[in-house]
Amino acid sequence: MQRKSIINFRLFFYLFLSFLFGINITKSLYSANVEAIIIVSLTFIVLTIILILWKKFFILIGLIVCFLVGNGMFFLATEIYQSKTFEGTVLIWGRVTDNYENEQYYYRLVLDNVHADEEEVKNISVFVSKNENKEINVGDIIIFEAELENINLFTLQSFNSNYVRENIGYSTKVNSSDLVIAKGWTKTDENIRMSIKDLLYENLSEDNASICYAVLFGDKSNISENTENIYRSSGIIHILTVSGLHVGFLIFLIFGFLKLCKVNKFFNFVFTTIFIVIYAWLCGFIPSVLRAGFMAIIFMIAKISGKRYDTLNSLGVAGIIICLINPLTALDMGFLMSVFCVIGITFLYPIFVKYLSKIIPAWASEYISLSLSAQIAILPFLASFGSTYNFLSFLANLLVVPFFGILYPFLFVISFITLLIPFVQYLLIFCEWGFNLINATAQVFSSTHLQIHLQSFHILTIFVLYLSIFVISRFFMVKAENKFLICSFVILFLISFLGLNQFFIKEKANIVYLNSYQEECFIFTNNKNEKLLVGNNYILGRYANNFKVYDFDFCFLEQISQNDINELEGVNVDNYFCVQGDCSIQGLNIIVPNNPIQIGGFTMNVFQNNGKNLAFGIEFDNIKIIIVTQSKNEYNSYYEELFNQLNPDIVFSGKNNSVGNNNFTFSVSKNDFSNFSFQEVGNCCFYFNNNELSIRGLD
Repeated sequence: MQRKSIINFRLFFYLFLSFLFGINITKSLYSANVEAIIIVSLTFIVLTIILILWKKFFILIGLIVCFLVGNGMFFLATEIYQSKTFEGTVLIWGRVTDNYENEQYYYRLVLDNVHADEEEVKNISVFVSKNENKEINVGDIIIFEAELENINLFTLQSFNSNYVRENIGYSTKVNSSDLVIAKGWTKTDENIRMSIKDLLYENLSEDNASICYAVLFGDKSNISENTENIYRSSGIIHILTVSGLHVGFLIFLIFGFLKLCKVNKFFNFVFTTIFIVIYAWLCGFIPSVLRAGFMAIIFMIAKISGKRYDTLNSLGVAGIIICLINPLTALDMGFLMSVFCVIGITFLYPIFVKYLSKIIPAWASEYISLSLSAQIAILPFLASFGSTYNFLSFLANLLVVPFFGILYPFLFVISFITLLIPFVQYLLIFCEWGFNLINATAQVFSSTHLQIHLQSFHILTIFVLYLSIFVISRFFMVKAENKFLICSFVILFLISFLGLNQFFIKEKANIVYLNSYQEECFIFTNNKNEKLLVGNNYILGRYANNFKVYDFDFCFLEQISQNDINELEGVNVDNYFCVQGDCSIQGLNIIVPNNPIQIGGFTMNVFQNNGKNLAFGIEFDNIKIIIVTQSKNEYNSYYEELFNQLNPDIVFSGKNNSVGNNNFTFSVSKNDFSNFSFQEVGNCCFYFNNNELSIRGLD
């Protein structure tokens, strides 16, 4: 007798999940990450037992094959993405795309149609310092000589999705005076985007123009940091990123309009599909738009064929197609958030509606349920950004999303009609008023104290969260009390594992080295588990979230202002030290140069000569470290004397080519590897065991 099924099975959905799981966990699994091995082992042990009992052998084989294919696709895609390495200076020419920032002191550009030493290569991200009055425009051809640095797909275990989306293989820096600029060409999609961008900035305030451009095409680069923080804190940041919400509004508009005009359902499908493709093209085929577009096309096919539409299978088909086209899309945070929003809504929405509709009006319960379902499903992703969660965000979405559902299609229609009928642009004043109202609402909700700062979830916590969501859903068909017991057992296992993990694992003394845009940052941990942070840079927050290091006993910066402290708000610092700083800051400690000071278990000295800070000395647990701060050769005789005097164990030579072998070189004096570079190793962690030193890459 065949056992009664307890899972409402969706074949394409579960095959897609296995494929997605295989791609995402490959890096951790094959680098011998203990948690990854435990999760994979337990998952397939449980699946094997259940599916064998149900005699679903082909499904079991399909899931295993999809997982293994995902592993293989990860390795294949990362290998294909690798770019040729160029040694020394090369001659480069390429076309400036509209991925373009023109700031006061620099340009940040992405070049396509790139050639390096007459060889065609991937796109290049270029940072251009403005030291000469040269104007660079979209479509220009720029020619220059520079050293090319190969792009890393991962930084501190986080996937650099923007590089993959833009097909960027290299990054470099150059001065504007070293450029030769020639007239080039612009592409059709760039012309459309730039025309609409100019239109928005002519008719709206700068803030609202940048918001409107973001919601139309997904480009948030022009939105001010303050505005983005307000939207994020209020819980409505999702409306600034083109996703299924935006595509859904537009498809409803187009599909509904054609249906109202009595257009044949087949032609309705064709016209709407063409619209989806064109819009995805204008948005640069970003993964979240592709996911929503594929699902919409499947939905329309089901409608015109008279078949029942299944959300999960539709998601599975769309996801498999997208990940087969480019497997690295499976690692893209925007794509993953889009996928899990759909999963969260499908699994949790009916539960919330069922109970909320008993106490509040049906329309309100639907909007709140939709918001809560999506937010719970993407919590791990929000946490990975070090974001905040606003407990009133469901109310903010209840007020904003319905209004946005009217305002956004209106903005879209008017923006594109204006390209043909210019005088219609005056109707954009309604968008100005509408977004002023949304901004005011976001401001109110962002100022509430009912917020918590999310810290990155442990991989097992993420696994348990999604398992629990599945167990309580209608797709797991057992009695409510059994669901409760299963969830309780899984959560108990998680707590026990994490508790034992914290109890038995004691962190060794180490030095973490982080580098971002040639800005260095160090985290020193001694045997007492005291942490000293030296410097600050862009990726410190990413390190804190990914490696769950949020608390620092001490922080040293050469100069400290209140703004520097605000930039470190994502971590907790007990004591600040500096050479110069704002004395009004409470608890700030000033270090006198050339005078060693004891900071907890660390001895620190700022070596200064003729008023310049030339090096920092740190000593702990019988380890002596020197951090070189000047790159000019004129200081090298001073460094030689300092090294001879102190006999350091490790020298971080930074940008000084003569002290080390090359840029960002670590010179280590008492171990087997005497010199190695940041380009070769990347962000890393040094561990100490007696007199032995080992290194582990963090990327």
